[in-house]
Amino acid sequence: MSEIRYESILVEKALAREYASLMEKTLKKVGGLNDIKPLTYEFERSFARYIGVKEAVSVNSGSDALKIALLLAGVKKGDEVIVPDLTYQAVALAVFYCGAKPVPVDARADDLQIDPQLLRLAITKKTKAVIGAHMFGRPCDVEAIKKICKGKGIVFIEDVCQAESSRYKGCMLGSFGDMSVFSFSYYKPLSSCAGGGGMVVCDKQQGTQIRRWQEDWRDDEDLLSLGQRFAPLSFMDLMALEVKWKHLPEIIQSRHQIKALYEQGLEGIKGLTFFKDKPLTESVAQNFVVFCSQRDKLSWFLKEKGITVQKPYVPLHQMSAFKRLNKKQFKVSDKYFTQALHLPLPSFMSVEKAGFVIDACRAFFRNHH
Repeated sequence: MSEIRYESILVEKALAREYASLMEKTLKKVGGLNDIKPLTYEFERSFARYIGVKEAVSVNSGSDALKIALLLAGVKKGDEVIVPDLTYQAVALAVFYCGAKPVPVDARADDLQIDPQLLRLAITKKTKAVIGAHMFGRPCDVEAIKKICKGKGIVFIEDVCQAESSRYKGCMLGSFGDMSVFSFSYYKPLSSCAGGGGMVVCDKQQGTQIRRWQEDWRDDEDLLSLGQRFAPLSFMDLMALEVKWKHLPEIIQSRHQIKALYEQGLEGIKGLTFFKDKPLTESVAQNFVVFCSQRDKLSWFLKEKGITVQKPYVPLHQMSAFKRLNKKQFKVSDKYFTQALHLPLPSFMSVEKAGFVIDACRAFFRNHH
C-alpha cells in the first residue's frame, strides 16, 4: 500500500479538473483585480448564510483573522487575553502582535478543550478578551465561556480554525462568539489549495473596517498604526473555495466515515484511548487524536509501516517564547504532549487505508502486551 500521510491532498487531486475549469471561466470574465471583489463578496455572503450569521469577511489567513479580531476588540499594550494552553502557537502570537499578554489556561481532561472553571479563575482587571479555540474539531464549552465573558464585559472570540463545519446543539461553531475566526488552509473541510481565512463579525461596520484595512496601502498613516498590511483572500484560494462549496457535504461525510471507522476499530485496545463526541455536539475531525503511554514506540512502528502520524502540539507554557508568562501547572496539556499523536484523517481517505492504520495499531499492541 502507498504511504499514508496526514498532508494528503486527495481532494485537490479529485477536483483538479473543476479547479481548472472554473479558473478559465472566471478569468475570461474579469479584466483586473477590482473585478474579483464582487466574487469575493458573494463568497462572504454564502459563508455567512452557511454559519448562520449576518456578516462574514474573507481574509488572507486564520492568523490574520486572529490579529484583526483582537484589534477590533480594542486589545492593546498592557491588556491580557486568555487563551488555551493547548492550541496552535499562532493564537498566542496574535496576542503578542497587539502588545498584550497571552494568559494560557489548561484543558479539560475529558475533551482537551479549554477549562471554563480555570478560565474564570484566570480573569483579572487587565483581561480584555478570551480566545476560545475549538481544538481537534470538537466544540469548547461555548455556553459557559459566553456566560463568563458577558458577565465580566470581556470580548469572546471563537477560534474555529480547527473546527469548521462542526456543530453544537445543531448550530454551527462560529455563531456563538462576539467574533469568530476561521482558517481555509489545505487540510480543512472547506479549504483552499494553500491559505485563506474568514471572520464572523458583529455588524457591517466592522466588516467595512476590515475591508478598508486590507487596502491600507492607500493610506500611509493607517498602515503605520496597524504595523502591517492585511492582504485580502487571494484569487486562487477563492476559486478553490468556490469549487469546494459544491462538494462540502461529501467531504464532511468522508471525514465522518473515517472517524467512525477509527472509533470502531480502535475501541477496546488496552493502552490506547481516544475521545468521542459529547452529547449535543457533532465534530468534523481534522485529525484523530489518540493517547498512548508508549507513544514514541507506536509512532516509530507506524512509520515503519508507511504511516506518517503527526506529533502533538507543543503546549504554550512549554515553548521558550512563553515560559516566562506564568508558573502554573498544566497537567492535561502536559499529558497530551507526552502521550498523544494524531492519526491521519484527510478528506476522501479510503476505507482501505483507514483499515490499514487500524490493523497496524492493533498489531503494535498485540506485540507489546
